Amino acid sequence: MTVEWFGDDVIRETNRVMARVEKEIAEDVMNDAIKILKKNAESTSGKKKSYGTSPGGLTDQFHIAKSKFKNGGYLVWCQGPGHWHPPYHASFIELGTHKTRNMAAQPFMRPAARKNRRSAKRKMQEALDTV
Repeated sequence: MTVEWFGDDVIRETNRVMARVEKEIAEDVMNDAIKILKKNAESTSGKKKSYGTSPGGLTDQFHIAKSKFKNGGYLVWCQGPGHWHPPYHASFIELGTHKTRNMAAQPFMRPAARKNRRSAKRKMQEALDTV
């Protein structure tokens, strides 16, 4: 008796399904990061422009891309527009600046990633159950 195993087909299908789910998760993180960024801007009266929530600001500078690393995945990043602020302005908002500049950290990427951990695990499990 011979049993034929189509392992390559199973792995290929699993990778295809997981790539779709990984992109959905990246989109969820990005959308939540934008919401958090806007909420932070609203709670800081008069400083909306510094958060880049006006047209062309940081909320328009989010990107999702397929990772070039061996094990893949997706990257979510926010890059400052460059014409209002330096390109690394998003990192100043996320991490804060030196104490002499008195700009406290107003994280938006890390909380968005934390918020989506549980739903990411659930989505991955549901996707794997369909393969």
